[in-house]
Amino acid sequence: MDTPWIIVVTVGAILLGVGIAALAVVAALRGSGADRRSAADVAAAAQPAGWTYVGTDAAVLDRLRLRHLFPDARSARTSHVMHRQVAGRSAVACGTKGRGWSNEANRRRTRVTVSGSNHSMCTLELPGPLPTFNLLSEGRGGAAATSLGLLSDLDTESHEFNERLRVVTADDRLAHALLAPTVIAAMQDGPPQTTLQIVGNQLVSFRQGVPDPAELAARAAWLGRVAAAIPAFVYQGR
Repeated sequence: MDTPWIIVVTVGAILLGVGIAALAVVAALRGSGADRRSAADVAAAAQPAGWTYVGTDAAVLDRLRLRHLFPDARSARTSHVMHRQVAGRSAVACGTKGRGWSNEANRRRTRVTVSGSNHSMCTLELPGPLPTFNLLSEGRGGAAATSLGLLSDLDTESHEFNERLRVVTADDRLAHALLAPTVIAAMQDGPPQTTLQIVGNQLVSFRQGVPDPAELAARAAWLGRVAAAIPAFVYQGR
């Protein structure tokens, strides 16, 4: 009985993929170079930036419950794992060979991934789990997906936010409650060329390139500001 719906969503997802394919290829080419730094080099940079350097930790994505964001084992391979505390919250950073986001709402599942390129990931633990929340840069692919009914286009009180960014979430009602003016301001104040997601009880941010402890420290501080701005009531009953 659900076959026509599955076909429509599949075709729409293919069209969405075509819309971002060129960007994904460019990203992969730009970030595919080998990281020639030694573990000792990165560890030496991590300490003054406030990180505790771990190095290898094959289970880190499983503990954070983020492995599903990556399309394959290669892209989920982590490197230069490090951790710290940000305002009493646990932050984890590492290098990966890809990134991704996914969302499921109204019986539709959307998943976009990039594999084979260097990315640095930074996460910050939240007080509790929240519905999936993806903050995306607006573009032609997003506009096409909205016209096909594949992605929501959640408007906020900020015209600048609506023009620059797209919110794709599993719960529009809770997303509206979460996006208080202080949260919007904190989200817009992030480092350039970074992503922002809420996955379970983690704030997650990716940036193309190899992990830089100083940049990751600044990004972790930004995630801390976003987390501090989220109203406490959104966690109630969850």
